[in-house]
Amino acid sequence: MATTRDPTDLRAQEADADAQQHRHNLKQHQEIEDFKWLLAHRQGRRIVWKLMADAGVFRNPFNNSGSITAFQCGQMNQGQQILSAVMEHAPEAFTLMQKEAKAHDD
Repeated sequence: MATTRDPTDLRAQEADADAQQHRHNLKQHQEIEDFKWLLAHRQGRRIVWKLMADAGVFRNPFNNSGSITAFQCGQMNQGQQILSAVMEHAPEAFTLMQKEAKAHDD
């Protein structure tokens, strides 16, 4: 059950907004730390590399069928979001993933 607030109590509204922003910041920080932890481990890097490869980050999404192209572009966008997070939070992990993937393929 939600509590009712006095709509004229601006201090309470600001306190609520500050508390909500603080919770958001804590959640975002935890997600970043979790992602860094994942990339700090060989198994985690393999998972992330596979997710990006399966999403088509490293291939052209074009297909003669427009609907297939659209689908593959959506997949690629998801992979690009992962790649962007890697490059923002642990760029050294990307080159390490490349080397590990190459060594695995050889």
